[in-house]
Amino acid sequence: MANPEVIPAVEARVHLGEIMQQAYHQGKRFIVKKSGIEMVAIIPASEYTNLVEERAERFKLLDEIKARLPEASPREVERDIVSAVGAIRNQGKHAPSRPRH
Repeated sequence: MANPEVIPAVEARVHLGEIMQQAYHQGKRFIVKKSGIEMVAIIPASEYTNLVEERAERFKLLDEIKARLPEASPREVERDIVSAVGAIRNQGKHAPSRPRH
C-alpha cells in the first residue's frame, strides 16, 4: 500500500472531484490537513468497507476469546488478543483482493 498524499484543506476543497476520481479509479489515498493538523482521510470506498469488516471480525474474535476465558488474568487476555489480531492480519495477507469498480 502506498503512503497517502498529504494535502491542505484548501486544495482538497478546490480539487475534490479530481481527488475522488483518483481515489476511486487509482486507489490513491489522501490525508487532508487544516492548520497543520491531519483532519480526515480520503480513501476508496472499497478500502473503507474492508477496514470496517476487518474491525468487526476482530471484535467478534475478541468476544469469542473473552467468552472462553471469563476468569483469565488481564495478561492472559492481552496475550490472546495479540495472537488473535496477528491471525486476522495473516488472513488478510492471503485473502484474494476484491475487484475495484
